[in-house]
Amino acid sequence: MTDRLRGKVALVTGAGQGIGRGVALRLAAEGASVAALDVRADAVTRTAEELRAGGAKALAVGADVADASAIDRAVREIEAKLGPVDILANIAGVYGKHAPIREQELENWQRVIDVNLTGTFLCAKRVLAGMVERRWGRILNVASGHALAGRPNVAPYAASKAAVIGFTKALALEVARNGVTVNAVMPGVSDTAMPREVMSEEALARLAAQNPMGRIGTPEDVAAVMAFLAGDEAGYITGQTIAVNGGIRELP
Repeated sequence: MTDRLRGKVALVTGAGQGIGRGVALRLAAEGASVAALDVRADAVTRTAEELRAGGAKALAVGADVADASAIDRAVREIEAKLGPVDILANIAGVYGKHAPIREQELENWQRVIDVNLTGTFLCAKRVLAGMVERRWGRILNVASGHALAGRPNVAPYAASKAAVIGFTKALALEVARNGVTVNAVMPGVSDTAMPREVMSEEALARLAAQNPMGRIGTPEDVAAVMAFLAGDEAGYITGQTIAVNGGIRELP
């Protein structure tokens, strides 16, 4: 690890488990102070304790990314205790109910869009003014291979992640001359709780065998790319969606 993020404050949403936890740990290892945010306060408290045990300055914040007032309160607390947010990693996401469109309920559709897309928008909007004023910032979003290849029975999720790619491109153009970069990372199937909501271990093993690299991804795979994008070395990269999927070919 390096000290490339020393002196930076990172806000990581969805940090209670999986990719969010992995990103929080990696950014802290690179020297950042980390605000770990999750709707599950108990889970994110454990992440923050793990970060502090490793020597990092960390804060646990319980909030729903789809709630604008909760995000405003959370960022005010982060600014007061850690400082202005330099790096935003929008990891929080939900898969939602798996069902064909004709059986999808509006409530499920809305919740998936609210968390995956609107939450990304709300968090970015809340920290963006400070980044622009300081002329330095990194916004990192999470897309999905389902945004390109699609998958039956997860249309709300696929739609939300395709929209995240569009949001990333548009926002990157808005702030490119203000020292702020905006990029997305597109994981494939990862070794986290989310795929296990609908897949057995045997099914995951079959997917691993089909991958060009012979395995599914890990939170650490995604975290390594995000750590690079968060640093000064990636200052000329913006508006991009980078696949971290072991080489799986996914077409629009």
